[in-house]
Amino acid sequence: MFFTTTGAYREHGRAGAAWADMRPLVDASARDAMDTFLGGLIWDADPADDPVLTGGGGFFPPVTDRLHPHILLVCPPGGVTRKARAWNRVEPRLKEMREPFAAECEGWAGRPDTFEDFAALLSEWGDVTVESARRGWGLVGLP
Repeated sequence: MFFTTTGAYREHGRAGAAWADMRPLVDASARDAMDTFLGGLIWDADPADDPVLTGGGGFFPPVTDRLHPHILLVCPPGGVTRKARAWNRVEPRLKEMREPFAAECEGWAGRPDTFEDFAALLSEWGDVTVESARRGWGLVGLP
């Protein structure tokens, strides 16, 4: 389902880092929706702030990776549904993020090469999330 990556996590991590860089420049309502959508998927959100990110009470052990301590390991169906709703709010506003991306990410090593690359990867995550929610599935990530 991820046609814009080589199968490696690197591109996902770069997109998450780009979001962290540009998010202060994004309108608050779009920022909140994007935070909900990306938190724990490709952006290093803290699961202490949202237990849904880790299964809400530990059906998986705590994360021990020091480099990416909060990257998604499990997102139960309820969390996926919430992320799908957030994606539905984000998708029509992606174009608004072109200027913040250009200001904070364009040309930086370790970030997506272009806004189109960033938006394409987010759209692929949106497709996966919406389809998983439609089927009542959770997500399992293997960074």
